[in-house]
Amino acid sequence: MSDQALRRRMSVGLKPDIREIHARGDTVIILFDAAGTAKDGKPYENTYDWFLDLKDGKITRATAFFDAIAFNDLWRRVKPE
Repeated sequence: MSDQALRRRMSVGLKPDIREIHARGDTVIILFDAAGTAKDGKPYENTYDWFLDLKDGKITRATAFFDAIAFNDLWRRVKPE
């Protein structure tokens, strides 16, 4: 899934609301909720966990976890334009 493919399904982009940020060494974990409006006029809300590995101030690896049920519902309902 690309960020571009998600944005093409949204009429109002996702607004993140960060719950927690944890850092240890070169690893940062961000827990956040995000909400926006899909192109079909329905809200899209999800909770995300991003695990980021950093080196020299740059992200070298990113892993994301999210509610796949909410995500799959959006993917089936709204086709990218």
